[in-house]
Amino acid sequence: MTEKRQKELSSFKYMLILTIPIFIELLLQLVVGYCDQIMMSRWQNAVNGITNANVVINMVLNFFIIFSSASIILITQYKGSRDEKREKSIYSTAFFFNTILSIIMSLVIVFLSKYYLKAINTPQSALNDAILYSMICGSSVLFQVMATTLSSFLKANNLMKESMITNIIMNILNIIGNFILINIFAKIDLPIIGVALSSSISRIIGFIILLIIYIKKIKIKLSFKEFIKNKKALKMLIKVGIPSGGEALSYQASQVIIQLIVNDIVIYNDNNIEMGNIKTYASMFALVTYLFVNAISQAMQVIIGEQLGAGLTKDVDKKVKQTRNISIISNLLFSLLFFLLSDYLFMLFKVTDPQLLKIAKLVMGIEIFLEFGRAINVVYVRALQTSGDVLFPTITAIIFCWSVAVLGSYILGGNVLKLGIPGVWIAMAIDEIIRAFIFIFRWHKGKWKNFNLALQ
Repeated sequence: MTEKRQKELSSFKYMLILTIPIFIELLLQLVVGYCDQIMMSRWQNAVNGITNANVVINMVLNFFIIFSSASIILITQYKGSRDEKREKSIYSTAFFFNTILSIIMSLVIVFLSKYYLKAINTPQSALNDAILYSMICGSSVLFQVMATTLSSFLKANNLMKESMITNIIMNILNIIGNFILINIFAKIDLPIIGVALSSSISRIIGFIILLIIYIKKIKIKLSFKEFIKNKKALKMLIKVGIPSGGEALSYQASQVIIQLIVNDIVIYNDNNIEMGNIKTYASMFALVTYLFVNAISQAMQVIIGEQLGAGLTKDVDKKVKQTRNISIISNLLFSLLFFLLSDYLFMLFKVTDPQLLKIAKLVMGIEIFLEFGRAINVVYVRALQTSGDVLFPTITAIIFCWSVAVLGSYILGGNVLKLGIPGVWIAMAIDEIIRAFIFIFRWHKGKWKNFNLALQ
């Protein structure tokens, strides 16, 4: 690696250049995800149905988002070590492996949604909407996963702007589609079909655009034959991706159980659907809060992947700590702002009951502590994964997620202490903070320096 490139990778300006397009892309993805709920706010049962449906759909999508980051890790490290042959093999391997898995998951969502939505106690008034939304959006999961994989390839090659522009187009199409299709299907009292179709169509178009960009910009053939033949590339992808994806899958699975607990809270509050929707809207604000952290940590992965491939461990340590400090400040500022504006924000979603607004305010107050822990976790987990130390964060996340966040949600928020939604948030905050200190200690010990994926 040249001295000029080394200085470029170390500079904050370069990281910011990579971060801004990723941030905009993630913001737009968030808009697509929640645009359905915002535009359906007139139908509270439909909002709850979308929330329950998305618990499982998001679980699948998040697994592939994290798994796709394995391709970023490997491509950037091979770039840093100048191993072009192994770098090229990752593209076909990651694309077709993700495609095959996503076909299976699409079929599961489409044909089994009725059963798992009942299993998580989806309120009866929202069940039909949840099933319809799951079946339609589940059928487009394949295209969303392929789009995510292609987007990862672009990011690994510093083509963040192209991915961002695609998401802008997707959002515009989704919003236009919602306006048209919701009104059409509302006439037969099934607006949920319109919003699901709009989301699915926009995602399919997004995939097509990303494929065209990949072919024109990266120009590396996606060969199924290469996927079948190159077992070593598949082994490396699985070695890095499965633990990372497993952590994401475990987290999302825990969110399914937490949603079940929230549904029980709705039931013992006289089937107050709006009580359950407090969790929906609070989660939405939480996603906005750590959006910048998510973006800057992805940019960090691209940078430190190349630095690790070149053996620049001191530069890696500095970059990770710099990203951590920025992330903590960002999360605390956003979460404090949402706490102060809580009443106004929840009233935007037709929440006007003073008691519900009081609960929402308390939740957003607890969110400040949760986001402190999450800022540290997101940065260190991605840093450890990029270095090749993938098992430790996965095992730690699974243990604490289930023993603290899930069990704590049941005890504090569920049928034991009955603190409701605030009890659920307290449990999740404790989980994030405990893991934050564990990951700081793990990084400080320096075991990550012993891993080098480019040499394996």
